Amino acid sequence: MGSLSVLLAVVGFLLTIGVVVLIHEGGHYLAAKWLGFAVRRFSIGMGKVVWRKNAWDTEFALSLLPIGGYVAFEEEEKREDGTPVKGILFEKGPRWRRAIVIAAGPLMNFVLAVALFTASGAIGVSDLAPYVTAAPGSQAEAQGIHRMDRVTAVAGRPIAGVTDFNATLLEQTGRPDVRIEFERNGEPFVRHFDLTGVTLEDATRTKGLILPKLGFLLAGKGVLVVDAVSGGPAAQAGLKAGDMILRINGEPSDFQTFASMIRTHAGKPLELEVQSLVSEEAPVRQLTMTPRAEKDEKTGALSGKADLRFAQGVERVTVRRGPIESLTIAVDKVIGLTRFQAEAVGDMAKGELSTENLSGPVGIAGMAGSALTAGLSAFLEFLALISIAIGFMNLIPIPALDGGQLVILGIEALMGRDIPRGVREKLGAVSMALLILLAVYVTVNDVGRLGG
Repeated sequence: MGSLSVLLAVVGFLLTIGVVVLIHEGGHYLAAKWLGFAVRRFSIGMGKVVWRKNAWDTEFALSLLPIGGYVAFEEEEKREDGTPVKGILFEKGPRWRRAIVIAAGPLMNFVLAVALFTASGAIGVSDLAPYVTAAPGSQAEAQGIHRMDRVTAVAGRPIAGVTDFNATLLEQTGRPDVRIEFERNGEPFVRHFDLTGVTLEDATRTKGLILPKLGFLLAGKGVLVVDAVSGGPAAQAGLKAGDMILRINGEPSDFQTFASMIRTHAGKPLELEVQSLVSEEAPVRQLTMTPRAEKDEKTGALSGKADLRFAQGVERVTVRRGPIESLTIAVDKVIGLTRFQAEAVGDMAKGELSTENLSGPVGIAGMAGSALTAGLSAFLEFLALISIAIGFMNLIPIPALDGGQLVILGIEALMGRDIPRGVREKLGAVSMALLILLAVYVTVNDVGRLGG
């Protein structure tokens, strides 16, 4: 990694962990104050305190290690200086109140994810238009998918870009009947795909890209004019750099077809539908281009020449939605991604998904740096993904995590008495040791990936 990449990774990691932990611990803190509990310290980071400020009967602190954070509750009726504590001691509060405080942290992570996905959708994300074609022998081919078919919706969710298409399919893995809506030459049609053969292991092998598993290949759109030689047939017809040739003689255009039509139409007019990519609102123009005839010195055959350079076109779109639509899609995304994480953890527990796919701080830092370079919307979506991961992880029923504490409260409620504090502390210590081992394991995974 270069020095700039390392800097972006560090900055991205600190921003990501800072925001996600602040919201998580803020959920615990606000719920505790609302319910009347006495909070001793609110810390972002772990270890030695490097900055502190007292306000609202709480010490707010920044700690040395920028990983995690915590809310510490008062344990005695009086502080060391003899002043009485304001509020209820957490251990003495009603179980239902303690449960609300514990659950508030993960809940705020999910709320943050919804807010970030909503903001990203409203700001807009640059993406590739979802024009597809079918790979030979694939499910897409069996379903009759043609070149230049455009995906418009998956399972009822509108699709505007390739990223949305892939992410939504990822949420549908394992389902036998997934409705996908398409558009061909302006006419809508529907196909039903079977995703029971698509596993999370497949997705992890391809870093989350599952379109090829169903036989979807990106088709691009039309032919992009790179340059037109002055005075040549293309320039005389009105073609300019940045133009997209959408149709030739009424048929959808692609690189191979366009090159073949030029060669075989020496001296014959070609009717083109063209749209400039300089402006998103540019109108479609109708042009006529007549390739000039050029004789092959070896064979004597005539071949058409247009005097231009061109490439396979890729239509970029800005995926932007209104506030209400963005909010609705954001909620669907959070629900779908949470289900996806639950299935992944379940598959790992059953040995069906390799734990080598887990990432830790090093992996998050690398991804955060990449997200920062991709722009504000991409970084917001990355933050949302990490927030969901943190919220879900904290709900796992391990004593050192929020989920485990909720389980303990539930057991105590059924028993009608508290589990001895010493027992709870031992359970917490054992589970914390396991979490530390997991942290070491995922860090080794990350370093191994960096090393190739």
